[in-house]
Amino acid sequence: MPWRVRTTLDDRPGILAEVAQACGHAGLNIVSMQVFGVADRVTDEFVVDGPLDEVAVAEVFAKAGGTDVAVTRIETGTIVDAPTRYLEAVHQVLEEGRDVEEVLRELLATEPPDVADYAGHDVLDLVRRGGTTLRISRAVPFTPAERSRAQALLSLVSDAGADLPLIAPSAFHPIPLVREAALADIDAVAALHSRCSVETLYARYQTPLRMPMTTRFARRLVVPEHGVALVAQAGLDVVGHAVVEPGEPRWTAQVLVEDAWSARGIGTMLVRQAAATARAGHADALTFLSAGSNDALLRSVGSAGFVARVERRDDVVHITVPLRG
Repeated sequence: MPWRVRTTLDDRPGILAEVAQACGHAGLNIVSMQVFGVADRVTDEFVVDGPLDEVAVAEVFAKAGGTDVAVTRIETGTIVDAPTRYLEAVHQVLEEGRDVEEVLRELLATEPPDVADYAGHDVLDLVRRGGTTLRISRAVPFTPAERSRAQALLSLVSDAGADLPLIAPSAFHPIPLVREAALADIDAVAALHSRCSVETLYARYQTPLRMPMTTRFARRLVVPEHGVALVAQAGLDVVGHAVVEPGEPRWTAQVLVEDAWSARGIGTMLVRQAAATARAGHADALTFLSAGSNDALLRSVGSAGFVARVERRDDVVHITVPLRG
């Protein structure tokens, strides 16, 4: 069974040979090793494989001269060198849309909590680009190298797309277009939501939306589990977004337009493309959903050439347009 062992050793010649000899006598095979230097002592991380339990493994390293020994069980697939794991983590966040906090917790092995000689959790505070703090805790103390690596990774993925305006209204462009969304739109869609007012977001989602949104949520908006996502693009900015979902007995759509682009035809373009998408899926009707009174959406539906049936169910307005006949 593989174990990850973290221990502090004297920084002197021959200490690693003594540890290796102790592991050999105990039937432990050293699979990998990392060294984290601190002043006149070093914190070493070993991955060992053998028939012992965590308490017995800890005793082997303690008798070999190790102090602050911490042993945790790991999966065989996690035995990869640290630089490769961190590079893969950057790819997962930027290209696959994974949440950076989730990725960091995997890299720093915050699970499982069953640690021999548990002495309390250590806390790691990482600073995001916007000044907010991401806090991660772990039973095994963090080394200075791990703290630096984690902060560097968070800074790197946070700075990606930093040249895009996140708060200021996007500049007008004379020829906006509507197209199907793609993974490359994750940051732009998140930026769109950050520029929208609370009222606009509530009309779209029928619930208060917490900002800033996570990468995972933005990914679901551009690649929904069911249906198709649309974006309205003006220049380099996404200024509108819609999701069209199939269902029985009718398809549904929800539309969001940036406040600064309201009454400029973006909503009408999204309504038309949403209807075309539903019609291509053989839908007979399409229902646009919105919270409360949404005159802008009603005007967009009318401007798109539809005669709609409007119903209110609880606090949600259903605007249904026929797609056949």
